[in-house]
Amino acid sequence: MRLNPLRRSQLVAPFGPGAIHVLEGGVAVVTGALDEWFRDRKGNPADEEDLKKLPLWLREPRLEAALGVSHFRMAPGPEDREDAKDLELTTPVYRFPTWYVCPRPKCSAMKRAHLNRDGYLTCDGNDCKNIRLRQISFAAVCDHGHLQDFPWLEWVHHTETPDPSCGGHLKFVSQGTGSLESIQVRCERCKKSRSLAGVMSGELPSGSDPRGWSGLSRQLLLNKGDIPPKDGSTDFSCQGVRSWMGPVPNERCERPLRAVLINATNAHYADVRSAIFIPPRYQPSPSALRTILDEVDFRNQIRMWRRADDELEDILKKLRKRDDKSENPRLSDYTDEAILTALTGHQEAPPPEEAPGGLAGGPKADQEAMIRREEYHAFQGSTDREGDLVLRETDASGLPSRLGGLIERIVAVEKLKETRVFAGFSRLMSRLPSDAPPASSLLWQAYPHDHAKRWLPATVVHGEGIFLQLSESKIKAWENRPEVVSHISTLQENHNACVRRYRWEDQLIEPRYVLLHTLAHILIGRMVFECGYGSASLRERLYVSAGPEPMAGILIYTAAGDSEGTMGGLVRLAEPNALGRILENAIEEAGWCSADPVCSEAATAGGQGPESLNLAACHSCALLPETSCEAFNKLLDRMTVVDPKVSILGTNFCQ
Repeated sequence: MRLNPLRRSQLVAPFGPGAIHVLEGGVAVVTGALDEWFRDRKGNPADEEDLKKLPLWLREPRLEAALGVSHFRMAPGPEDREDAKDLELTTPVYRFPTWYVCPRPKCSAMKRAHLNRDGYLTCDGNDCKNIRLRQISFAAVCDHGHLQDFPWLEWVHHTETPDPSCGGHLKFVSQGTGSLESIQVRCERCKKSRSLAGVMSGELPSGSDPRGWSGLSRQLLLNKGDIPPKDGSTDFSCQGVRSWMGPVPNERCERPLRAVLINATNAHYADVRSAIFIPPRYQPSPSALRTILDEVDFRNQIRMWRRADDELEDILKKLRKRDDKSENPRLSDYTDEAILTALTGHQEAPPPEEAPGGLAGGPKADQEAMIRREEYHAFQGSTDREGDLVLRETDASGLPSRLGGLIERIVAVEKLKETRVFAGFSRLMSRLPSDAPPASSLLWQAYPHDHAKRWLPATVVHGEGIFLQLSESKIKAWENRPEVVSHISTLQENHNACVRRYRWEDQLIEPRYVLLHTLAHILIGRMVFECGYGSASLRERLYVSAGPEPMAGILIYTAAGDSEGTMGGLVRLAEPNALGRILENAIEEAGWCSADPVCSEAATAGGQGPESLNLAACHSCALLPETSCEAFNKLLDRMTVVDPKVSILGTNFCQ
């Protein structure tokens, strides 16, 4: 394959490990597992010391501790090609699907290659000399993350063990009507044929059927007219193929095998974690605390104590004692909490071994809460004007009185740096079921036992934004109202049904989360007309908690991998006059949707959208591009803003 033409940010999302995409020239490939990354064109692994000299080695201690890795790496990309130090590193991709078809209708011969195939395939037919074959756009996946070719031989022969010699005699015939029934697969050797009717049918797991079922699995072994048994005893199950790892042995898997199109959204959902860089809050200089602890003298001491099995708290005490006795104390300006946080992500003092899910730190929700709480506190302070997080607070009292003091603080984020990390992926659903293999097993063929060798793909982007902190007293009074609790309970019930059906993690749907999430969406929908950025370039980041340390904040920001992202168009809207006008217009526009009354009535009719996880929110009013929303456009409801019965704004905008 050629050197990767993708930008490095694309290899975090949407084209990370396990994702199918199309390269220049129309070749479909799947991005390889991390074992084969950072090799030269001859396949030799790059020296880690050489990698550290390139701008590809990233550190973000908070994310490292949460994900159980020692560091992050940016993928090699075209950004490096003109660098004199470029090592010509590549990112592995494999040809997938491996089944091809001749585009001539009179031929339509199918041919199979291998994952490591290079160059183009041509047809062997007498009348098709030098005609380039195209890859067939069907594949098969399961909800535990496996990916394989569509079982063409098995499907047409109705058996798990077809004669391999038939593989060179298949034809893929399409009648051109666009339906699956019009696509026929024929074996010229044994004269069997079968259409693709029913391969896309099926249901995901439910209370009555914990495994779920698919038309491909249930019908593959049956002949025409056979009635499939309800117990699934004759189902053709997933073969445990991991095509993105190359030609490796299959895993054992008994999940239903589901047919997908290779360009379908549900073929790959990336699990992207992120963190906003936070400078040390009590530091007199712009250099980070972790930079001090990464100095050779400190590293050697930390390594020695860690090898002696000292706990992090003991290492902290020894660091304090040693630093106090030195002629030039380096840690006196930092709190114990700050040093302990830096130690938690330090390469010589790694966090405990990862939990069964392959990631340290417990459930994803707990990891996110810890990271965001630190950011929430940072947005309430001040920073060095020359750092990577530049804040400027504006006067929230200048907002229109109609908002009733809902917005308590406005912070213009003139500069921010975000690290985005690819932490895993799922298929069919936006999250792995709780009984799925650990995320690490999908990213590595051989998961590194040495913590220093554990890493994940990441990218760093810079941008600007606006942070809004809502009044805690007003939100608390609002979310405790009986009518609000009753209204949001529909979403909680719908989510609980998904937990039972798809084995998701439990989640408490707090009214304040729905409110802040919806407010962020309608604000972004209005800001795109004011700031000069497209809607796909703006993102939301929510800070929500109703616990002992409550949070109620929204960060609307732009963090793009190219020049767009720091043009200043968003920050200038943080002035009270401009922001007040935008808020009023956004809320007024949210009061009417072109899909009303259907959209608004969904709030009292059980919800709408996938799994009914939205109330009054649809593509005509509150949904955003998926790059902008951190919750896949779920848990939204305009009524929390515009309906007098449940709105936090009362009748100010709801007359």
